[in-house]
Amino acid sequence: MNVEGKIKAEEIVGIFQEICRKRPLIHMLPNAVSASLCADGLSALGARPLMAVAACEMEEITRQADASVINLGQPDLEKLRAAELVIKEAAGNGKPLVLDPVGCGASRFRLESVQRILNMPWQGIVKGNRSELYSIQNDCLTMEGVDAIANWELSEQIPANRVYLATGKDDLILWAGNSMKIAHREGRSREKTSRYNIVGNGCLTGAVAGACYAAVLRMHSGVEKISDERILTRLRVTAALAASLGMAFGLERADAVSGYGLAKAALLDGLTLLAESEFEDWIRKGERRWME
Repeated sequence: MNVEGKIKAEEIVGIFQEICRKRPLIHMLPNAVSASLCADGLSALGARPLMAVAACEMEEITRQADASVINLGQPDLEKLRAAELVIKEAAGNGKPLVLDPVGCGASRFRLESVQRILNMPWQGIVKGNRSELYSIQNDCLTMEGVDAIANWELSEQIPANRVYLATGKDDLILWAGNSMKIAHREGRSREKTSRYNIVGNGCLTGAVAGACYAAVLRMHSGVEKISDERILTRLRVTAALAASLGMAFGLERADAVSGYGLAKAALLDGLTLLAESEFEDWIRKGERRWME
């Protein structure tokens, strides 16, 4: 790991405290399957969710938002047009941007659409599971739906100005020839997935990353004017790490209860604690494994 110094536990918790203090407006271009969970999750963090979908309002919505998260689940031509408008507006105004290429290895239509968006000029975070990011890097279909079943190997050759957050048994953050592995806590590492496969938890990770990205830029006011890409990369990596650890904390709490409905509630309740000392203590206990 080389991101100009170790990222400390208090720095991660500080991001979630900033979210609670400033209540950033997070615009998400969602998919219908996970929109409710993502909105609830953002609200649980202390952020303000705005789930706008109409292409005709994308420029106005993006302009006022503190960050935008583009979730490409359930793609159609109108949604892709809306996504491109969000990217143009966000890139033009230096707004934080997160792209979630949901299921892009499931069909040629999805993969070609995602590749076209990735070829647009913008900076930010790409959040996906290993299957999705493998499809992007190798321009091939994995045919795994929206899940990542196989243990796909990813390259560290990431485009400039972007950071990849790969979710899975172990999360992986990739940037410009570097990587950071975030191992799940021991209670979760014995299985390939969490106890309950909560529908939309991957989409929620993208939403949380958007809120974290907005907060970390606000904490370093004026950083969007800094030309040193090392500093900007560190902030993106920090935001991705915060999202990964925050979701791991929530999912661990979900694993501890009995029943799918209770697990979903426990995940959301866990997100409300990310600005508290309990989360900081939890990070410190696993810090040796996570900060490899």
